[in-house]
Amino acid sequence: MNKQKICIAPLDWGLGHATRCIHLAKSLMQLDYQIYIASEGYHEVILREALPEATFLPLAGYRIQYSKDGKWFLLKMLAQIPKILFSIYYERNWLRKMQQQFQFDIIISDNRFGFHHKKVPSVFITHQLNIQTGFELTNSIARWLQYRYIKKFSSLWIPDIEGNNNYAGLLSNPKVKPNMPIWYLGALSRLSPSIEKTTYEPIQFLGIVSGPEPQRTIFENALWMQGNTSDTAFALVAGRPVGNNEPSLSNKGKLYPHANGATLAALIASAEYIIFRGGYTSLMELIPFQKKLIIIPTPGQTEQEYLATWWESNGWAISFSQENFKIKEALMKAASIEFTQPPFQSFSIETLKDKLKDLTL
Repeated sequence: MNKQKICIAPLDWGLGHATRCIHLAKSLMQLDYQIYIASEGYHEVILREALPEATFLPLAGYRIQYSKDGKWFLLKMLAQIPKILFSIYYERNWLRKMQQQFQFDIIISDNRFGFHHKKVPSVFITHQLNIQTGFELTNSIARWLQYRYIKKFSSLWIPDIEGNNNYAGLLSNPKVKPNMPIWYLGALSRLSPSIEKTTYEPIQFLGIVSGPEPQRTIFENALWMQGNTSDTAFALVAGRPVGNNEPSLSNKGKLYPHANGATLAALIASAEYIIFRGGYTSLMELIPFQKKLIIIPTPGQTEQEYLATWWESNGWAISFSQENFKIKEALMKAASIEFTQPPFQSFSIETLKDKLKDLTL
């Protein structure tokens, strides 16, 4: 009997959309589905590394760029709306052609609005149902437009916990949700402390760098420069999964261009503090490690700014603006407070099995 085919397409807006699909894809393989991945660039490299059994199909991403100055972030995003709309149109037509060739049984889109097919059960994955733009009017407009696209899918899967005690606050638990089947998956993460077996020496902090350019490089350079002024051991993972992954060394620091899941888990386990952007997937991946978290949101990136505020208000992390961030001061503050740990609700493969049956009825 031939295996049923599932095609997964993650958005290329930061690496988190790709990495959170790894655990999902592996679970689908355990359920004996044949997995196809539609992606390109860094995302494809990471997914190929983690999912060598999958079949990869080249699909262009949205290729979003951030501004160098956070105050121009919104304008930069607005200027790229035509490119986003074209990408939605392009991926919809691309999928129609691929469906004729491969005959997928289920389609899963992680935040790609055009990646659905009217004749195939299609799932949309997102943790953002209430986009934060900085203004209530534009929040409402963005939500209305987003729901119009989401309702074209068969089902909505949200990697979070339903209710008030959740990871993303109002982002994932808005008052009004799309009128369609919804499943809250819990924490969708590829990492686990159980795979941390290693000989890495303890370090004071691990910096995890991610996100679109040019802010990714700006953050990497700032952490590396400031880290090398400290007198304790540290490491950075730069989020550049291309070429040689051997670390660059300084007196106290190690800079890894990229780390696979096992290496990243080991580095996290070896660190006392984690300094990172506070991207949503990174937050989910870090929960099981119970580390002290320091969030530096991308300037102007309202989702990360909201998540930083939400996690800090719950005592799960502390946050600083990139403009005012100083590593020594951040580590001193982190050492002076008592962190609490967020709840952990793991993703269930048995529930996934049931949801897939519901989709194909």
